[in-house]
Amino acid sequence: MQLSLNHRLLYAVIVAVLLGSACTATPIPEVTPTEVPVLPLPEHLPLEGRAIQPATWPDLPADLFFLRDGQLWRWPAGGEPEVLVKVLDSEITDYRVTPDGETVAYLTRAGKLGTVNRKTGDQVRVTLPHRLAYVGFSLAPNGAALSVSDAEGLWWVALPSGETEPLLGNPESASGTTMWLPEGWSADGRWLLANLKAGDNYALYLIDVQSGRFRKLQEGCLGEVPQAAWSSADRLWLSTSECGAGGELVLTEIASGADWSVLRHSPQSVAGKLTPFGWMAMPGDRLAFANYDVGLGVAAGLYFLEADDTLVPLLTASCIAGDDGSCIPVEWGLVTWSADASAFALTGVNGAVVLGAVQEGALWDMRVLLKGASRYQWGLR
Repeated sequence: MQLSLNHRLLYAVIVAVLLGSACTATPIPEVTPTEVPVLPLPEHLPLEGRAIQPATWPDLPADLFFLRDGQLWRWPAGGEPEVLVKVLDSEITDYRVTPDGETVAYLTRAGKLGTVNRKTGDQVRVTLPHRLAYVGFSLAPNGAALSVSDAEGLWWVALPSGETEPLLGNPESASGTTMWLPEGWSADGRWLLANLKAGDNYALYLIDVQSGRFRKLQEGCLGEVPQAAWSSADRLWLSTSECGAGGELVLTEIASGADWSVLRHSPQSVAGKLTPFGWMAMPGDRLAFANYDVGLGVAAGLYFLEADDTLVPLLTASCIAGDDGSCIPVEWGLVTWSADASAFALTGVNGAVVLGAVQEGALWDMRVLLKGASRYQWGLR
């Protein structure tokens, strides 16, 4: 895996130097470096170079959150991991955290859903009126609200009061039970993205939290879960790709009425050829995303779509050569970006996780230091 042919960097080896006192004759003991296990990177992470396996925690450009041992951890930029939230009577199995790291929503193995504000100390135990099992939840970026779904529908929870209001019921469907799965909020808390699960279909909708009105953005099929990315409170990146077919990236301006403005398209050179996932909108209406290779001429990998519509490859690999010379499609796993896309986590099977710092040109194979960790999310520096 490489950042570009022009941006390869040599990785520095950190050497600890023991300074002896001039007033003592005691010899300085020789320091034996700690050996780091040599682990070959798995084939589903197609690194053309080699990610370094650091013996100590590298300096991240942004905070990284993750689960380990039933607790929520924070790895601060320039520091070492620390426990952020733990529950005494259970284990945390899922969480959401605001970009500033102040408000955390978490779900426990015992089925309890709660929030905690680390700045004010406010804690909320969320209880829906019908006390049904939670299906999904999403935390607003400003920490002021939580969206929660159960077998009845979608609920809005005010924070820190814990006041609960119904937002949308689960619609009836001829194909069986449907359920809302809340996803990303707009920055101002006005709009909510949600997938509507109906069998193996996960159609993507935009919901007006104030009025409860909703609009379908993209159809889903065969387990495909459509995504979108907020560029600002009223600008949304969408894809025209459906059911594995190639499409375009489109930046739209959200309006209360039916008429939405299309502000930008992806470059004409790749029109109808992109199948994006793992999105992160960056400042200036830029976009970071991963792309599947479906044989349309755009290699699988990580890309930046710049403000001038230039498509910049960050890491790419079309396929892995099989023993018989065949082209085996690359499995990129899950891609999680920091808020400004200065860092990313690329995770996959068998606990593999590679962290990247874009400006530094650094790649770290973190399977040793982050052993047992999962569910990564980036915050701010």
